[in-house]
Amino acid sequence: MKARSLLTVALLSVCVFTSAAQAAKQADGGKKKGPPAPAKLIEKLDADESGTLSKDEVAKNKMLTKRFNKIDANKDGELDLEELKVGLTKKPKNKKQPSEEEDNSDDE
Repeated sequence: MKARSLLTVALLSVCVFTSAAQAAKQADGGKKKGPPAPAKLIEKLDADESGTLSKDEVAKNKMLTKRFNKIDANKDGELDLEELKVGLTKKPKNKKQPSEEEDNSDDE
């Protein structure tokens, strides 16, 4: 009898946690976390409907503003869909890398 009660409690717990997880997923629209899809960025930010994003159009997006020049592979001042796909999949490099000149180890 005690084992049956424990099993019932365990099954009810699983049901409650599953329902809570599903509710949380629906509450945020079922969207995955992470960077937005490149096509969605263009759709949202492309004010002149050119199919590309200029520096002015990305000004409200801090991440794109910061990485604009690196993402703009052909250096035309516009981000197209392919550049965004490639640029948003690459992780930004850490700027603070020790240079060889600063290495004062005893190599002599």
